[in-house]
Amino acid sequence: MTQNLNPVTVGITGGSASGKSTLAKHIANELNGHKSVIVNQDLYFRDYAEYSPEEREKVITANHPDGICWDVLINHINKLVSGEPVTVPAPGTRAALGNRPQDKLETGDLIILEGHLIFWNQQIRDLMDLKLFIDVDPHERVLRRLLRAAAGKEDEYSAKDLQWQVEWYRRDVIPNFPVYTETCKQYADLVVPYQKHNPATLQMIVAGIRDRIMNR
Repeated sequence: MTQNLNPVTVGITGGSASGKSTLAKHIANELNGHKSVIVNQDLYFRDYAEYSPEEREKVITANHPDGICWDVLINHINKLVSGEPVTVPAPGTRAALGNRPQDKLETGDLIILEGHLIFWNQQIRDLMDLKLFIDVDPHERVLRRLLRAAAGKEDEYSAKDLQWQVEWYRRDVIPNFPVYTETCKQYADLVVPYQKHNPATLQMIVAGIRDRIMNR
């Protein structure tokens, strides 16, 4: 059954390991009196299933816009805005190819979309009521990323060794981040310093979102 909730939409972007997922969860937790849904861009990476395994390793990307199933992501956000539930992962995505269990996302008062490429797409930007860019020193992000991978908290590539991680960073992250993520800071309504947990800024963001929800 379709609902007409007129939810508030918030986009959170920034470099890999900048704290996007953490900030999204903090916002949702602080607004626990309102129903929130968090949509992770990483569930919409293309599966590149049309390539052989050998070719796939050469062309696959997680830091270029070509790696995202934009039509599916835009369709899902539009459905959630309209009050319709969506099921992830969708066919054609890397998460679906990896047999990730399906999950039904239900809309509510707040929709948070987080991902490092989302502001590159104008249709996505136009769907967001509030756009946040998380700003973290690149050295800190690299260290967080390597620690996260070492702890097995990455995606399908977490089992790769350190040498592979370094080569991937050189091939995919270094050339793409300044072009497709960092430049999108210009589209943000607010740039959030997040070198460490920032309670004062979090409270300001939450207060603004709460006001939007109450006055929608």
